[in-house]
Amino acid sequence: MDIDEIDDGRKKGRRKNHRDDDDYEDKEDDDGDDYNDDDNISSPPPSKKKKKSSSADNTADQHSPMNDRHINPTGKPAEAGIIQEVYVENFMCHRKLSVKLCRNVNFIHGQNGSGKSAILAAIQVCLGAGARRTHRARNLKDLVRKEAGADCSGAKLRVTLLNKGSDGFMPEVYGDTITVERCISMRSGGFNGYKLLDQNGKEQSRRKADLDAMLDQLNIQVENPVAVLDQEEAKKFLTGKAEDKYAFFTKATELERLDR
Repeated sequence: MDIDEIDDGRKKGRRKNHRDDDDYEDKEDDDGDDYNDDDNISSPPPSKKKKKSSSADNTADQHSPMNDRHINPTGKPAEAGIIQEVYVENFMCHRKLSVKLCRNVNFIHGQNGSGKSAILAAIQVCLGAGARRTHRARNLKDLVRKEAGADCSGAKLRVTLLNKGSDGFMPEVYGDTITVERCISMRSGGFNGYKLLDQNGKEQSRRKADLDAMLDQLNIQVENPVAVLDQEEAKKFLTGKAEDKYAFFTKATELERLDR
C-alpha cells in the first residue's frame, strides 16, 4: 500500500469521527431542548393567592390610621410638638426651675436626688398624666414641695411647645407656641386644672377636651411607655413577669384603648 493511500484513509477516518461528534452534539442539544420543553409544560401557572394577599395588604395600608399622621420631610426639623421650655414651681424638690430645651436630643445629668426625674414627672403631669403614672406619688398633692411649708398655696407647672407648620394646633388662636399650665392647689377652693396659653401668655382655654385635642393633633402620648420610659417602667420591662410585659405591649401599641 502506498503512503498516499494510508494518508487518505486517515483523513477519511478523521472526517467520519468528526461527523459522529457533530451528530452526538446535535442529539444532546435535541435532548436538552426536549427537557426544557418538558419543564415548561409541567411548570404550574402562577398562583393567584399571592395577588390576593398583595391586594389585601394594599387595602390594609389604605385604611391604616398612620396615613392621617404627618411625617416631617427628611432633613427638615420638626416644627410642632417639640418641647421648648419646662418651668416648675414648688414641685417635688424644686422651688423654682426653668429648663430650656433644643429641638434635638437633650441630656439632663446630675447627682442622685438632684431632681432629674422631677423634670420628667412635671412634663407628664402637665400634659395630662395622673400622679400614679409618674410612680412618685398616689395623688397630685403629694407632688407639692414639702419644704414650702403650710403657707404654700400649691405647685405650678408649665410646658411650652412649638406650634408652627402645617401640623400646628389652631395656629390662628395660639400662634407659634402653646403653653400648657397645670395648677395643683393645696387650699380648698383653689384652682386645680389646666390652662392653655397662646404665644403671648394669654389664656385661651381651661377645657381638658381642648388639651386632649391638642395632644392628639401633635401626637404626644405621655402615658405611652415608648414615648416616656421612666425607671419603674424600665424595670418592669426588663425583669417583670409575662403579664407585665404584655401590659407594656398593649400600652405601647395603644391596644389597651380597645378594652376601655
